[in-house]
Amino acid sequence: MKIYFTCSTAEFKKYRHSYFSIRDFLVSQKHLLTRDWLPHTEKKILNGKTNIRDIKEIYQECIKAIYEADVVIVEDTVSNFSTGHQITRALQFRKPTLVLWQGQKHRHFKQMFIHGIESDILQISEYTGQNLKSTLKAFLKKYENATETNRFHLVLNRTERAYLDWAQFNLNKSRTKIIRSALRKAIEADKKYLNYLSRN
Repeated sequence: MKIYFTCSTAEFKKYRHSYFSIRDFLVSQKHLLTRDWLPHTEKKILNGKTNIRDIKEIYQECIKAIYEADVVIVEDTVSNFSTGHQITRALQFRKPTLVLWQGQKHRHFKQMFIHGIESDILQISEYTGQNLKSTLKAFLKKYENATETNRFHLVLNRTERAYLDWAQFNLNKSRTKIIRSALRKAIEADKKYLNYLSRN
C-alpha cells in the first residue's frame, strides 16, 4: 500500500521516537511511503541545521505525495497549521486519513476544529506505545482495498427507499453517501470486527 505519513517538526526531539516508531513499522510491513522525509530531516535537526530549502518546492512535493497515496497517516500530537492543512487536502482528495494523538493529550479539547469535519474516511485515534501497532494495523486492514470499487444490488423495502428519497432532497445527501455513512458507523462501533482487523 502507498502511504503518506507526516508529523510536525516542532518539538521534534521530544517526539522523535514516536514518529520513527510509526515510520519504521510502516516500512517493515512493506508499505511504500510516498514521501519518506523523516530520516533526512532528523539529520538536519540533530546537526542544528534548521534552515529550510524552497518551501514552495516542499509544499508541492507534499501535495503530490498525498495525491499519490492510498491512505494518509498524520501524527498530530503537536498540532499546527501545516498538519491541519495536509489533513484537509487528504480529505479533499478522498484519501482515508488516520490522525493520531498520543495518550490523553487532546481528550480535554472536545471542540477542536478537526471535530467539525464530517467525513466517513477520517479516523481520529489516541494511542500509546502498547497499542500503536494494533491501531495502525486495524486502519490499514480496513482500507487495504480502498481503491477498489465494488457494486452490488441492494434490495430495499418501501420504508427504507422513502427515507433515502426524503434525505436526498431534505438533507442534500446522496443515497450512496447515506448508506455508506451508516455502514461506516456500524464498522466503527463493532469492537469484535476492529479487534479482528488489528490481529491480522
